[in-house]
Amino acid sequence: MANQAFALTGRVALVTGGSRGIGFAAARAIALAGGRVMLMARKPEGCEAAVQALRSEGFDAMATAGHAARDEDLRGAVQKTLEHFGRLDLLVANAAINPTFDPLTELADDSFQRVMDTNVAGPLRLARHGLPHLPAGGAMVLVSSVNAGVGFRSGSAYGMSKAALEAMARQLAIEWAEQGIRINAVRPGATATDMVRKLMERDGYRDNVMATTPLRRIAEPEDIGNVIAFLLSDAARHMTGQVLTIDGGQSILRGPA
Repeated sequence: MANQAFALTGRVALVTGGSRGIGFAAARAIALAGGRVMLMARKPEGCEAAVQALRSEGFDAMATAGHAARDEDLRGAVQKTLEHFGRLDLLVANAAINPTFDPLTELADDSFQRVMDTNVAGPLRLARHGLPHLPAGGAMVLVSSVNAGVGFRSGSAYGMSKAALEAMARQLAIEWAEQGIRINAVRPGATATDMVRKLMERDGYRDNVMATTPLRRIAEPEDIGNVIAFLLSDAARHMTGQVLTIDGGQSILRGPA
């Protein structure tokens, strides 16, 4: 008999950045556990392709196009979820950008603001609009990065934004605990997403990751999505304000593996 603590049967999740990468993997993991999903992503064609992929497996999925930093789009995504599914139980704040690898002291103000608006203010706006609708037992997961805890030569403002996101998870966890709502974060290492593929084009990046990762592999989005689904489930019902690192052991090692 399956352990029902891991099931998400009947629960409804809203996932930002849900059309590809970690967001899509999280949505699929939620659906595999019995949940229903609303995907939010910037491009309508990406939304449609992701929904069709989920529906082809028999899952209950919808999508809405919108920008994950824009307040009205996030409010609209929450409202569409409630209108279509009649409830909202789970939130996944996954959408993020890293538009430049410029050193911080050379980073233009508008580029810095774009990163913070999408990676920090966006998840906060999602929480503001979404959390009041969650029932007791509801949960939210924020997608951080190993860049939150250590510096990288190509990190720029991205790591700063993710460090702020982890602080947000802890603060929200305190504020919403009395309502029975849990907020946690995941901290992925190098994962085969579009963002990391851009980094792989830089000389030595892939070799360095492989040399400093004990498990000798780059994560697949599913590796992260499955942990997100776990944190949303009752199997993690006594976890809140925590950050789970999923990096193949890279963060526990000093020097080459």
